[in-house]
Amino acid sequence: MTEETALHRETEQRSVATGKFCIRPFYTEYAWAFDLLIDRPVRKESATIVAWLIERGVRPGGDVLDAGCGTGRYAIELARRGYNVNGMDISPELVDEARRSLGGRQNVSFTVGDILALPAASYDAILCRGVLNDFLDDDDRQEVFASFSRALRSAGVLILDVREWAATAARKAREPVFRKSVDTDRGKLTFTSVTEVDAENRRLVVSERHTLSADGHERSSDHVFVMRCWTRDELDSNLRAAGFDGIAYFGAYDPAIGPGSTDRFVAVAQRTNPAI
Repeated sequence: MTEETALHRETEQRSVATGKFCIRPFYTEYAWAFDLLIDRPVRKESATIVAWLIERGVRPGGDVLDAGCGTGRYAIELARRGYNVNGMDISPELVDEARRSLGGRQNVSFTVGDILALPAASYDAILCRGVLNDFLDDDDRQEVFASFSRALRSAGVLILDVREWAATAARKAREPVFRKSVDTDRGKLTFTSVTEVDAENRRLVVSERHTLSADGHERSSDHVFVMRCWTRDELDSNLRAAGFDGIAYFGAYDPAIGPGSTDRFVAVAQRTNPAI
């Protein structure tokens, strides 16, 4: 049995034993290490996000929600570029990390909240990166778009990204294992994930392990969680049902990269009708 197979079986058994999926250690116990393990070209992608917002009429000074903000990197960068940004996440630990990164900036704030229950007509734009893959139920997947629509003012802009099913399944079948180690002030942290493709349900079953080694001692946190990828038809249907139009698709936060050339969809849409 390989190390990866052993990890998957062990974490799967723990999940089955508890009878439910718990919140990922990535969002709780190891929220402090999220940015160390997941590197993103935040400034480059934020420049594209701002260009798309301005094209749709949302200029600096507008009110933006970063829905599922994580550690707040994108919210802080958009605030630096002149927007008034509220970052929202369901994880108090991630929100705490975001607040620690503020550096005294006044035009950005962070709150713990549920993006299925957003305040009405509060924002000129919403950014939602990667979060929608965590919604597994059809009703929730429809309701989140209705929530976004209600929260946007007239002609408000929605920018989001999700995993595209076919390309993601193919890549994870070829490359199921991801591992990264970083040296931190708390010791050496190694993150390992093993992904199993559930083709019947268009889902990814991901077994994760965080291992922290310091002063000759080692402790690990294991977890299994499920992601449900998207097709373009499903994404388009949910956007239009929630009152969005003018939908443009890309393969990344780069207008030169078209849909179908990566394993992700990036969508830009505008609210033309209120959600029913």
